[in-house]
Amino acid sequence: MIDTPDEPVPAGELVLSLRGVSKNFGAVSALTDIDLDVHAGEVVALVGDNGAGKSTLVKILAGVHQPSSGTISFRGKQVTLADPSAALTLGIATVFQDLALCENLDIVANIFLGRELNPLRLDEVAMEVRAWTLLNELSARIPSVREVVASLSGGQRQTVAIARSLLLEPKLILLDEPTAALGVAQTAEVLNLI
Repeated sequence: MIDTPDEPVPAGELVLSLRGVSKNFGAVSALTDIDLDVHAGEVVALVGDNGAGKSTLVKILAGVHQPSSGTISFRGKQVTLADPSAALTLGIATVFQDLALCENLDIVANIFLGRELNPLRLDEVAMEVRAWTLLNELSARIPSVREVVASLSGGQRQTVAIARSLLLEPKLILLDEPTAALGVAQTAEVLNLI
């Protein structure tokens, strides 16, 4: 584990580097000798057939799975992503394909779920203001942060999940199949967010 400074990562700086990363599930080889570099300010897409290992790689970087071999460096230092909290602590946020949103809660509650401001006495106003700020940064088309997630389109739900990932000001955001099961207009909306 390394400490990361709170200042922004300078554009072009090497943020993430993988060398020889492999993952086996028993006799099945899901990833073999993956090398990857991601620099600050880049948008990198992993493209491949179903079963090619894209989601497995995302789960390794999110701390869900451990690589069978290889090294991961984050901001120039070799790291072990032992669990999702270790990845978050470093500044790696992940939006999984299922989005993990609570459909019965409003947008504010979903963005702050588990990270409420002053949890003993919720600061609803500050949370609502911060939610609007995050959504405005994403140029989101959401009528109210008090809408329940169940009433949102697929693209709007993806926006809420991305806004939630931005709450901790990560250095790297991973999106696992962000346009899966979205229509053409919703896909365009999500690609604009990215």
